[in-house]
Amino acid sequence: MTDEQLSRVNKHRHEVLFKPGETIFKSGGPLTHMICITKGKVKVYLEDSNMDKRILIAIIKPVELIGGPGFLVDNRHYITVTALEETVACFIRVEDFKEVMQTNAEFSIELVKYLNERIILHYEKILNLTHKQTHGKIADTLLYLSEVVYKNDSFETQLSRQDFADMSAMTKESAIRVLKEFIEEGIIKCDLSNFKILNKEKLQKISKSG
Repeated sequence: MTDEQLSRVNKHRHEVLFKPGETIFKSGGPLTHMICITKGKVKVYLEDSNMDKRILIAIIKPVELIGGPGFLVDNRHYITVTALEETVACFIRVEDFKEVMQTNAEFSIELVKYLNERIILHYEKILNLTHKQTHGKIADTLLYLSEVVYKNDSFETQLSRQDFADMSAMTKESAIRVLKEFIEEGIIKCDLSNFKILNKEKLQKISKSG
């Protein structure tokens, strides 16, 4: 952005502190702002129209931008975003984004590239959930958390067992059963919110075999 464009965006942006579990965006709601996560982590869901089934498609952390496919289309949210932990989100008006895009081609190209990269990851996630069995799904979830979210084979998370199920497109009972099997086979160690991957090679094989 130019100094003038950045000044305009900064003039209208504002930061909001969210506690764990609070909703930042709701599927079906108006898309009036883009947000940038500056502190904490959030969960991104796809929900059906009745809001009784959902898939947790991503965990977003600083510094990442969240908008949605409704941007420049119908100005509606197609995702639900909730705070996983104490989170600070910077709200930026859609009007300001549009104005910068109309006058700054380089910014527009980079923004489209960034949003498309996120969409590709979501497509891959949905494809894996569609074709893999329960063990492959849980393996994918554990590898995603260790390699992408926490970047460590040992991590502490505020994700509940229901969150694990939502990330794996399965019931809570099935998710707990598979996690228990992984513990018994010595693949992982788990103590409530603390996880440690003990045999990553085997976990990767399970992920690949599905």
